[in-house]
Amino acid sequence: MDTETKKLRAFVCAVESGSIAAAADKLGYSVSSISRMIHDLETSCTLRLLERSKTGVRLTSDGQALLPRARRILSECDGFGEEAANIAGLQSGTVRIGTVSSVATHVLPAAISTLRETHPALEFELLMGSYSEIELWLAEGRVDLGTLWLPVNEGLSADALVTDCYVAIVNPAHPLAKASAVPISAFENEPFIALEHGDESEVAQLFEDRGLHVDPILSTWDNHAVLALVEAGLGVAIMPSLSIRRTTYNVKCLPLDVPALRNIGIAWRGDDVPTAAARAFIEILRENEDETRWTDVFTIS
Repeated sequence: MDTETKKLRAFVCAVESGSIAAAADKLGYSVSSISRMIHDLETSCTLRLLERSKTGVRLTSDGQALLPRARRILSECDGFGEEAANIAGLQSGTVRIGTVSSVATHVLPAAISTLRETHPALEFELLMGSYSEIELWLAEGRVDLGTLWLPVNEGLSADALVTDCYVAIVNPAHPLAKASAVPISAFENEPFIALEHGDESEVAQLFEDRGLHVDPILSTWDNHAVLALVEAGLGVAIMPSLSIRRTTYNVKCLPLDVPALRNIGIAWRGDDVPTAAARAFIEILRENEDETRWTDVFTIS
């Protein structure tokens, strides 16, 4: 690996790992070697990129400004190596995917398994985040592919991946559990548990589009936490049906009176899928696009 690339990778890994020691362990170098690489990088650009302390490292303002560029450079370098691997028969490479929990759990494993049957040396890295974080990771080159709401924003390309619908989640003893379909307006008068990450909520737009005002009693980005809270009788929720597949929680899942769908695509930056390994993964998804395993629309039996 080129010396300058090693320095950039040491810098990025220290930021993402939270400390120089953790970066050394991940990259297989000594702590002093990683520290020296970062010091040499700072010297060469005459900027201080990291603040060091006993608890770890944090970015300076200059480091924050240069981090996205460092990630893009490393992404291009990795892409070069993976393209070479493609010419040699796709014997190695890594597919880095930014995704959300429900898609990582119920949609991606089948495609990963299929691709590894023919290319067992390929590796996969799944980064879990919100949709806004995934879009940022794509822009920075931190991931090759990302699962995002469709349509995607300008500068990105995408293939449709999965469609599911939002469903009501209630405790079996709740009066709403007897309904054949839950009126979405009913949530204005119920203790609501929100599945959201910061300011990003999957269902807030459903309420806004219908002029409803719903203040959650609490919120979390963990699917299991929402289901456990509803099971405990602390409130009701609305979740994508993909999130409650194979759930073991004692909850009742019911359709809403006004069906609402969620369309998710697999996206990449620009017009071309960035690496050979990522392109092979996209092809697997395209070959299976008509199969029901890529579609999860909740129905009541």
